[in-house]
Amino acid sequence: MSNDSSPGPSTSASVVSPRVAAYVIAGLIALALSYDLLRVPVQVSDSLFEIVDAERAPSVWAAFTDQIGGAAYLRPLRIAQIKILFDLADGHYWLVYRGFHALLLTAALLLFVSALRVRTWADSAAAIFGLTVLTGLHTFRGLVREGFPINHFLEIVVFCLIALNLSRSRHRWWTDVAAFATVVAASLTLESGLLAGVIVIMAWATGMQGVSRRGVLSVVGFLVAYFVFRFLSLSTGTPGLDERSSGYLLRMLEPDELQREFGSNPFWFYVYNVVTSVLSVLLSDPDGGIFETVRAWYLGGIPPRLYLAVATSALMTSLLVWVVVTRVKARAFGDGERLLVVAAAVLGANAVMSYAYTKHEIISVAGAFYAVAAFVAAQRSLEYLKTPRVRGRVTLVVLLALLSVGWSVRSAGVHHMLRVQAFKVRNDWARLPPALLSDAGSVREQRSAKLVRQLQQEALAMPVTNAFRLPMWTDRWWGE
Repeated sequence: MSNDSSPGPSTSASVVSPRVAAYVIAGLIALALSYDLLRVPVQVSDSLFEIVDAERAPSVWAAFTDQIGGAAYLRPLRIAQIKILFDLADGHYWLVYRGFHALLLTAALLLFVSALRVRTWADSAAAIFGLTVLTGLHTFRGLVREGFPINHFLEIVVFCLIALNLSRSRHRWWTDVAAFATVVAASLTLESGLLAGVIVIMAWATGMQGVSRRGVLSVVGFLVAYFVFRFLSLSTGTPGLDERSSGYLLRMLEPDELQREFGSNPFWFYVYNVVTSVLSVLLSDPDGGIFETVRAWYLGGIPPRLYLAVATSALMTSLLVWVVVTRVKARAFGDGERLLVVAAAVLGANAVMSYAYTKHEIISVAGAFYAVAAFVAAQRSLEYLKTPRVRGRVTLVVLLALLSVGWSVRSAGVHHMLRVQAFKVRNDWARLPPALLSDAGSVREQRSAKLVRQLQQEALAMPVTNAFRLPMWTDRWWGE
């Protein structure tokens, strides 16, 4: 009988393409994280009063315009978005705010894969590795841990990945319009949204053709107008030393301590923040400006989570350096190298934006693009494995295996973190000050108190895991 009548191996192998496989893995990761995310109540800190303000705002436009001309920030679209979701919720606040959070998370992971342009099974493996780095890096935790009630830092990562996808796409007239709109929306949401403009400009400079020269010039024009409007027309300032605490060396300094230490000359403190922000992405330490590993050693013991974080990041960054050096020596500049240049530019720009103070969320865009660079490093490493240098291949295989296992363990820790976060948030609602629940006062205050009581009831009715009943080793490996 002829073999033509039965399906061969090539037929079954073609059912799922490498690109689809990468999307499926990204979707499964998003589904698992969204499940944990949707088990977290709407948080009290940085969210409750934002929701109450949204309830009191007469309209979306009023919420937008009221935020123009603030003392240190220009974020009108941030408050307007909270108001839009509040109106759409129609009483289902937890569902809408947490659901939007899960939607942003899913979009970020899918856009990440889309930007990598997966074509082969080696690319697919490298993309999955990049996803593991993205979700395992400590900067990712700030994107899923809190809501505010919208996690705008996650939203900025989505905007920046959209900008990268547009830059890497085939140019059409609408890609210029979409790139301009993305930069405008991101910049009016948070200051770190300006990085979307950096991505569009740097991508064009490296040869990516998705956004034309005219589109890039329109983005540059907007950025110039933004700075003129903010600093000259509105006289909007920048964050000062008196606004919040910040990490420095081995401890957290309160605003009064910062002013005492650096009030007369904050320049070196700003330099410190920029440098430690870069190191935070490349080595996972310092964290929030504090050298956690040194601090833990000084206090008597380094937990496994710090060994894991520093070791995996140091090995990953070493692999990146090796890839860059070998490509420079070979004078090779292809698609992957363009991504490395953009990632380096984003890291530098994002670090500069962190000059006033450092934390996970501010540097999260650089973290996402570090994962893009990790994809390129894995892709180039898999190409190197095809060379006849046996000793080098064995070393590289061992290194890739260690990195894959290490980053997978770090990525799994996000689930533990979300379970602990759900427990903490529920306890916050249980300890809510009675004054916020009282019906005393004006009609407006009574309406707000009713809203707070509803949010509290929903939070307390949500089943969460008791963090004190989790095994001790989970905190040592995945805690904070």
